[in-house]
Amino acid sequence: MAIKPPSWQKDAVPTLKGWIHPKTKEILVGGSIAQSQIDFYLNAGTISAPEPEVIQDVISDIEIDIEEDIDWEIEEIDLDSMTKLELIETAEEWKIKIDPKATKSKIKSVLEEELF
Repeated sequence: MAIKPPSWQKDAVPTLKGWIHPKTKEILVGGSIAQSQIDFYLNAGTISAPEPEVIQDVISDIEIDIEEDIDWEIEEIDLDSMTKLELIETAEEWKIKIDPKATKSKIKSVLEEELF
């Protein structure tokens, strides 16, 4: 015979001594419940996990779909036409550490190494 929690406490937990409150552990309904009934009740809502290979296939499919949907737009950067201040700002945007006291050509060469 299947066991059911009390109607006023649907999240009650079955124990060998009866139904208890899930947080306070207070006995809500006393009485003995067989271990087999408790096991059946607790496992009834369990869904068996799919095999790992199936999960990996799904993840691979998702990654492929995501990459196909992304519109990759790469902004062209013309370092030659930039001023020294613009080069410094570009380095800050790309989180490239440079010495602001360095010459324009030195900053440009550092950016070229990092960006291209």
